[in-house]
Amino acid sequence: MLDVRQLWRALHGVPQLLLVQPEQLSYDLAYALALLPLVLAGIVFFLQDALLLFAISFLSGIVCLLTLQLIRLTFGLPAWVGFKATHPLVASMLIACFFSPRTPAWIGASMVILFIIIDTVLWPQLRRVMIHPALIVFGILYLIELPLHIGYVVNDARHLDDPLLLWFKNGIAIDPVKLYVGNAPGPLGLTSAAAVLLGVTYLWYTRKISLGVVVGFLCGVTVAAIAIRSDVGFQLASGPSLFLTGYIAADRRRLLLPEPFTFAFGLAAGVATMILRWYGNGQQAAWQGLLLISALATVVLLVQDLLRRRARGASRPLRTLAVDSAEPPDPHRLWAPVRSEARLPVMATSPVSTAYGRSSSTRPARSFDTQGDPNDMVRQMRSAATRGGPLRGGVQNAIVLLGALLLINPVGLWLTWTEASLNRQTRILLSAVSVLWYVGVAGFVFALTHR
Repeated sequence: MLDVRQLWRALHGVPQLLLVQPEQLSYDLAYALALLPLVLAGIVFFLQDALLLFAISFLSGIVCLLTLQLIRLTFGLPAWVGFKATHPLVASMLIACFFSPRTPAWIGASMVILFIIIDTVLWPQLRRVMIHPALIVFGILYLIELPLHIGYVVNDARHLDDPLLLWFKNGIAIDPVKLYVGNAPGPLGLTSAAAVLLGVTYLWYTRKISLGVVVGFLCGVTVAAIAIRSDVGFQLASGPSLFLTGYIAADRRRLLLPEPFTFAFGLAAGVATMILRWYGNGQQAAWQGLLLISALATVVLLVQDLLRRRARGASRPLRTLAVDSAEPPDPHRLWAPVRSEARLPVMATSPVSTAYGRSSSTRPARSFDTQGDPNDMVRQMRSAATRGGPLRGGVQNAIVLLGALLLINPVGLWLTWTEASLNRQTRILLSAVSVLWYVGVAGFVFALTHR
C-alpha cells in the first residue's frame, strides 16, 4: 500500500516537474519531450515509412547503448566518454527526424550509429570546437542521398521537390500556411513547422537552448528575404530550418560564445542560409549555413585561445628548475610557486596512519579526477570506467547478456556460453529468447514492408 501511495505522489508531481519546474529536467529528458511532437507528426503524415525508419533508428540507438555499456563494464572506458553527449536513444530520434521518407533503412541505421560514435567518443575531447556533430552527419547524409536521387514526397506518396527548390526553379512560393501545417514535401519529422515550433518553445521554456541564436537566425532570414524581395512568411515557415536552429545550433551544451554574441551568430547564420537558398540549395541551405558560421566561430575561438595562452605565458616570470630525470619537465611544475617547507612536530612521525597518509597511499589520480567535482554524471562515469575485468553477479550478467543477445547476437551468444557464472539452463533460456526476438523482429519488418 505504501508503494502505491508513493507512486501516486510521484505521478502527481510529474505535471509540476514538466510545466512548473522544467529547469530541473535533464537535457536528454527535455529533448525527448520536445521530439515527441515531431515523431507523432511524422507518423501521422507518412504512416508506414515513418514507422519503419523510426523503429530502425531506435533499434540502432539501443544497439549503441548496449555496446557502450558492455565495453564499459568489460574493458573499461575513460570517464570523459559520453560526457555532455546526447543519450543514444534521444540521438537516434534526433537524426531520424531529418531523414527523407524514402531513405533506405540501412542508410538510416548507419547515420544514427555514426552520430552516436562521433558525439559520444570524439566530441567530448574537443573543447573549443563549436561545430555540432549532427551538422557533419547531415552533410554525409546529403552526399550519400545525392547520387541515389532520394528526394521528398508529398503525403500521398507523390515525388516532388522541396518547396525551396520549387521557389528557386519555377518562382512558385507555396502558401506559408501549408508549410506551417505540413501539407508539403519535407523531411520525416520536420514537415510540419508547427510541430517543430512547439518543440523549440518547450526547449526554450526548459532553459535548454539559447533564445538569442533562434531570434538572430529568424532576423537574418527576414532581412535577407526583404532584401531580395521574397515572401518573408514563406522563408520563415521552413520546418528544417527551425529544427536545425532550435534543436541543433542553439543547444547550450555546444555553445561556446558568450550570451551577448549568440544573436550575432544566429544573424550571420540566417543571412548565409538565405544566400545559399538564393543559389538553389533548397532545404540543405540551413545546415550548410550553420556549418559555415560554426566553422568560422570555431576558428575565431581557437585563435583567441592561442593568443590568450601566449599572453599568459609571456606575463609569467621565467624560472629555472633542475630536472634530474631525462623526461621533459612538467609545465605545471615549472610555473608553480615555491612552497616553503614547514617542519612537522615529533608526534607526526608516529606509526599511526592519518587520513592524509591513507589518501596518499591510494592509486594515483588521473588528469580528470577532481575531489570537488559536483557533477554526479562525471563521478558515475569515472567509477564505471575504473571497474575492469569480467562481469560480476549472476543477475547482472543475465540482464546484460540478454540485451546483448537481443541486439548483438554473435557477441552476446559468445559471452553467454563462455560465462562461467551461468548454468546450462540459463544459457539455453537466453539463446531461446534471442531466437524468438529475431523471429518477432523479422515478422514485424515483413508485415510493414508487405502491406
